[in-house]
Amino acid sequence: MEEEDAGIAIPCDPSGRSKGPWSLAMTQTSITVRWETCKAGTPAGIFFAPEGTKPNVRAESVEKAFDVTATFKAPLNPNAPQDHATRWYLHEAKLDGLEPSTCYRYELEIDRSISGRFCTARPPGEAFRFMAIGDTNPSLGSLTGDLLAKVLPKNPELIVHAGDIQYYESRVETWASWFPVMSPMLRTASLAYATGNHEYETKTEYQEYVERFFGGAGFDGTNHYYRLMTAGVWFFMLDSEEPFDITSPQGQWLVASLADASTKPGYRFSIVTIHKLFVTCGDTGDHPDWVASFTAPFDQYKVPLVIQAHMHGYERFEINGRTFITTAGGGGIIGNVDENKSRSYCAQRVASGPHHHAMIFDVSAGKISGSAINESGNVVDQFEKMVP
Repeated sequence: MEEEDAGIAIPCDPSGRSKGPWSLAMTQTSITVRWETCKAGTPAGIFFAPEGTKPNVRAESVEKAFDVTATFKAPLNPNAPQDHATRWYLHEAKLDGLEPSTCYRYELEIDRSISGRFCTARPPGEAFRFMAIGDTNPSLGSLTGDLLAKVLPKNPELIVHAGDIQYYESRVETWASWFPVMSPMLRTASLAYATGNHEYETKTEYQEYVERFFGGAGFDGTNHYYRLMTAGVWFFMLDSEEPFDITSPQGQWLVASLADASTKPGYRFSIVTIHKLFVTCGDTGDHPDWVASFTAPFDQYKVPLVIQAHMHGYERFEINGRTFITTAGGGGIIGNVDENKSRSYCAQRVASGPHHHAMIFDVSAGKISGSAINESGNVVDQFEKMVP
């Protein structure tokens, strides 16, 4: 079926849905669920209920028209659906009055077979599980789908994406081809993303795709950098394409927001996620100035873990009691993880490998455990560390 809009024929499913659903902005009592349609006026409801029961509570969504200004075709993949320059309709359902520490199932009114899962944030002190992944380029092959099939059954409550969500640069992928492969992940848990360089591949990509789909993923800050909290653990999601020295607006916001979070009742510790790298021994640049300038506030406000991406592979550093994880094996072509192994701090890299992988983290009383899992389901690295 095709829907005509502004003289352009675009693919349009009979239900009207074109992308999604996915969920964002997790709190203890609320969540935001979004999906996109290719025609206006589709049934705009969502049904939800605690996991294990039939979704039967209805909430309305708000429909917002959005004009995309340029069509993109994947030059090396004629089978990839195009990103059409036309008018799309984003639906957003904000669900409030939810129970803390509860996972829900939901279904879209336009087609009750289209369903998903989200979990609300937990009160301080509870245990929880989250997933981290970076550099997802699923149209290169089956690796991303195979990887998600091994990791998602572990049922994370939050998914942290460390940036480079989608790759026009690969020339085989569009956003329209990205969504179907990534749908199992998007329907498993709420998404928090850090912005990477591949979110700016065209003049309008960030505004017309990244911000349109995923803006408002947390609270405080901006769409470029923001924070969210579960179980007394605060997640800070940053944009490495914005200035990030400690005197920049983003750097100043991070330090002030870390300080503010540390005063909240039940505060345990914070996790910082940024796309480009504090440290790496691989084939990309590092930022030793970030390490030098942020070590003191990270120590003061209890940041035991930094999640980074960009270098396509896996690394774990243990530097002065802080763990730096490079998790950039979400589907892109793996790079040379040892190209810059002569850097002085590489003696503090305790694990690495050219792995396609995603991370599963379990946070419990006094401990965080991490496992890097590849597309075969094998654990290629794991660690535990004490935390507040």
